[in-house]
Amino acid sequence: MLMDLHTHTHHSPDAKNAVAEYIVAAQNMGLQILAITDHCEVNHYYPAEYYHETPCEEIFHNGKAIFEHSVTETAALQHDCGDLLLLCGTELGQIPQCPEIAQKLYQHPQMDVAIGSIHELPNLPDFYFLDYHAFDIPQLVQRYFDEVLALARTDCYDVLAHLTYALRYLPARQNYDLSPHLPTIDAIFGTLIQKGKVLEFNGSGLKAEQEYTDPDIFLLKRYFALGGRRLTLATDAHGTAFLGYRMNDMEQTVKDIGFTELTYFRKHKPCFVKL
Repeated sequence: MLMDLHTHTHHSPDAKNAVAEYIVAAQNMGLQILAITDHCEVNHYYPAEYYHETPCEEIFHNGKAIFEHSVTETAALQHDCGDLLLLCGTELGQIPQCPEIAQKLYQHPQMDVAIGSIHELPNLPDFYFLDYHAFDIPQLVQRYFDEVLALARTDCYDVLAHLTYALRYLPARQNYDLSPHLPTIDAIFGTLIQKGKVLEFNGSGLKAEQEYTDPDIFLLKRYFALGGRRLTLATDAHGTAFLGYRMNDMEQTVKDIGFTELTYFRKHKPCFVKL
């Protein structure tokens, strides 16, 4: 089992287990490379009071504290992991909304890998909390991909996380037609390839009743056909119970598509491991 480069610990408001527990779990399953990437929503970087808001479940305020605590705990354990390579990382949410903050965090001296994500659109909560029935869904999804493209065009990330996050909680997501969005998705892929950034193959949906990956196989093949070769594998685990979940299946899937290596980062410099 080669890697899991998107995981959340007890520092993330929606996750559990300490970094040390992740290390033990990773060692026990023979995982080679582990990245700790706790949430840092840069558009909510300060406590709720800073934004004249009330703390609530829907918003992960105080990304600053989450980032600092996660990086401190992870960095302190990096040199005591045996054969496991532990990477110090973060998940930077909504980079286009606050690129200056994102750039500052990206340049943090202990940072190995930053994954960029869009969990919410401007003035809207996380997609997890949306009532999709209140929106024109194709318009909403297009707004999402436009925001992902804006993220891809920045330089504050190494890996683009869960490309189709806006579909994750969509009613009947399996039947949603992505065709109208393919030009924007292709532009995202092209930007990643041109900038030497990396696409994440996220398997968090493999534990759902109707299994899915993010992106799905169709889009992953499309990325490969366009020349995309840089790829990471991730479970998006929010606890050690799902660390490395179905990772062997994911490795076989990407090998079947034609990928011959995976990418990871040390101090933002790409490194490669053969499949």
